[in-house]
Amino acid sequence: MRAFVLAAAASCLICAPALAADKTVHDKEHGFSLTYPEEWTSETTSGDTMRLKVKSGEKGLTCRVSENLYDPTAPDNPPDPRVFVEKDWSLDDWQTLIGAAFGSASFTKDRLAHFPDGYPVRIADMDFRLVDGNAGFYGHAKIAISIRSDRYGFVTCGLMGNSAEETAQMWVPLADEAEKVVNSFVLDPP
Repeated sequence: MRAFVLAAAASCLICAPALAADKTVHDKEHGFSLTYPEEWTSETTSGDTMRLKVKSGEKGLTCRVSENLYDPTAPDNPPDPRVFVEKDWSLDDWQTLIGAAFGSASFTKDRLAHFPDGYPVRIADMDFRLVDGNAGFYGHAKIAISIRSDRYGFVTCGLMGNSAEETAQMWVPLADEAEKVVNSFVLDPP
């Protein structure tokens, strides 16, 4: 019996990291959900579209959720966003919708995924550069975006470094964690 108890205790200690809890935020006011590791910290957001900001602490990974109204009647907006996201998407669309906010941005690994109820979401990787005065920073992020009825929403999980090489090295150990958080993003149905 004693050997069984010791074996059970040892196996629980070995499994403890795998049982680490995740925290799910369901923002009913803005209509989205996101799941991230429990030990991450949440920060106050600013602006009209950023709704949630969470950080991995020392690791340097920051994830932000943005959500706002979408007007399908506006001149440059596709009238059927579902068809746009599923079929008419191109890497240029990433540049127009997301990349324009950065000094420079390039997108790779574009793929179509679906929320649990089957609604489409686009996911890609982004390498970017931000310039602030004389300082320039390089970054890498995983992004998911969806347009659903009268709202659009996206999540970015990324980090920044002093060079593209440094950023790539920092990203490697965090890529799976960023992927998991991005894949947890859900924009609620109308």
